[in-house]
Amino acid sequence: MVHSMDSSGTLERGLKIIDLLIELDADPIRHDKGLRVQQVALALDVHRSTASRLMQTLVAAGYATELPRPQRGFCLGPAVRAHRPLSPDQRRLREFAVPYLRKLVRSTGECAHTAVPAGSSVLVIDDVETDQPLRVVAEKGRTVPLHCTSAGKVLIAFGMAAVPASLSARTPRTITNRDVLTAHLAEVIARGYALDDEENHPGVRCISAPVFDGPGGRPIGCIGIDGPTLRVTNDAIASLAEYVRTTAAELTDELGQGVDSVGELVG
Repeated sequence: MVHSMDSSGTLERGLKIIDLLIELDADPIRHDKGLRVQQVALALDVHRSTASRLMQTLVAAGYATELPRPQRGFCLGPAVRAHRPLSPDQRRLREFAVPYLRKLVRSTGECAHTAVPAGSSVLVIDDVETDQPLRVVAEKGRTVPLHCTSAGKVLIAFGMAAVPASLSARTPRTITNRDVLTAHLAEVIARGYALDDEENHPGVRCISAPVFDGPGGRPIGCIGIDGPTLRVTNDAIASLAEYVRTTAAELTDELGQGVDSVGELVG
């Protein structure tokens, strides 16, 4: 077993780990479990402490992200995801959504996001932060689960993504029963928005609504807000959700107009 590494050896091992993370990201069965340090040690034939140091280096550089408990593994980081190509519809959504995200921040006081499907996950392609001292930031280029986030529920409910094979519990409030989730998604369609009620992170609620390529058109992604439960209270959910839903509808209306005018933006 190798215990010392020169710079070229470290780079080679780092690239191997990134390959492992990419393979894991593309696997719908293993995706939610994360890559564990022991798996890295075995794959690279290094001591567990060396594998742990390599993983922390990749996390610091943004190439890997540490998953919360109970997964306690690692997934692909934003530095890799940010460079993944978007479809023309997704690039157009990102360009047009910016002023609507800013509007959501002004109206609700919470951070706002734009998200699209990315295989068995949700990809946050843009976000605008609030200036509130206590805030929730969905980092651009970051992926989140489908079944326990407001964005993911919207993507599944409106046919942009499939229900994951594994409905792992991220918090005690995560829906892990497939039948219960199916009924919940029907409610998402009926009301036109989805709520993440501390299902992905304790103390955080998120609200998202679908965006289409025009009125009556195809769904292409979603926009929404993320905030602490101290402000996104049960009493505030209805009014905040209406802001999100109507803003998403306004963005849909704009996307249905001037399709030719955005050609120069998306190239």
